[in-house]
Amino acid sequence: MDLTIGISTWNQKALLEQLLDSIYGSIKEVTFEIVVVANGSKDGTVEMVRERYPDVALTVFEENIGIGGARKHILSQGTGRYILSLDVDTTLYPNGAVETLVATMDNHPNAAIAGPKLVYKDGSLQLSCRPFPSPLNILIEGTFLRKYFSNSRFVKDYTMEDWDHSQLREVDWMYGAALIIRRSLLDAVVYDPNFRHKYEDVDHCFQARKAGYKVLYVPEAVICHHLEVENNFSFSKSLLDHMHSMARYLTKDYLKMIAMKAIRKWPENKESY
Repeated sequence: MDLTIGISTWNQKALLEQLLDSIYGSIKEVTFEIVVVANGSKDGTVEMVRERYPDVALTVFEENIGIGGARKHILSQGTGRYILSLDVDTTLYPNGAVETLVATMDNHPNAAIAGPKLVYKDGSLQLSCRPFPSPLNILIEGTFLRKYFSNSRFVKDYTMEDWDHSQLREVDWMYGAALIIRRSLLDAVVYDPNFRHKYEDVDHCFQARKAGYKVLYVPEAVICHHLEVENNFSFSKSLLDHMHSMARYLTKDYLKMIAMKAIRKWPENKESY
C-alpha cells in the first residue's frame, strides 16, 4: 500500500463528503486507503460515511479528543508507506498532487515530511510555510497587533511571503492542512496528543527537524484549502485549548531549539534544490 489518507473531523459532514469525493475522483496512480476519525461528531457524519463510503476505515470517538490525539490515532492505524494527513476543509483536484507528493518522498529518502502548495478556492497562494515561531511571532500573529505590523520585515520574514514559492525547498514547518509523512520514521515524528487546538503541526515538524530529517515544501503539488483568510486573531477560537498548545510548544520545543542552536546542534535548512 502506497498511502494512508487520514482525516479528522468534528461536525463537518458536508466538507467531509466533498473531500472524500475529491479523493476518489483524483488519485489514479498510487494505491491508497482512507482512515477517518469522527472526533465527537454529532451531525450525521458517522452515518454518512458508513452508508456512502463503506471502504473507509472509520473510528468514532464519543468526545472530541483534539486534533493531536486524532492524528496520533491515524498514524497508528495506517498501513501505507506514507501517511497523508488532510484537514477536512481541503479538496484534491485531478492534477496529480498526491502522486507528486509520493514521488517527492521516494526521491528524497531523508525527508520525513512534505507538504504541497496550498491555494484558496480562487487559486491564489496561501502562505503556508513558516520558520519556527518565537514568542514575539506568536504575540503578533495571534492578536490585534498583526494589522499594525503587516508590512514589517519581521512579519514578512515569518510569513515567508517574499521568497519564491515555485521552488522545492526545505522549511521548518508547514500548515497541517495537508502533510505527507514517512511511516517508517513515525518514532521520530509522532503526533503529541497534548496539542488539542493548533501547534500540533509545528510540533510535528519540529520533531522531524530535531531528529535530523528534512521537511520539504513541494510547489508542484497543489491542493485547495478552503480557509477563506489567514486567521490572524486565532486566540478567539477554543481559547483555553489554544493557549495550552501554545504554552506546550514554547516549553517543549522552542526552548529546546534555542538550546540546541546555542551549542550548534540544530540542523540547518538548505535554501532550495
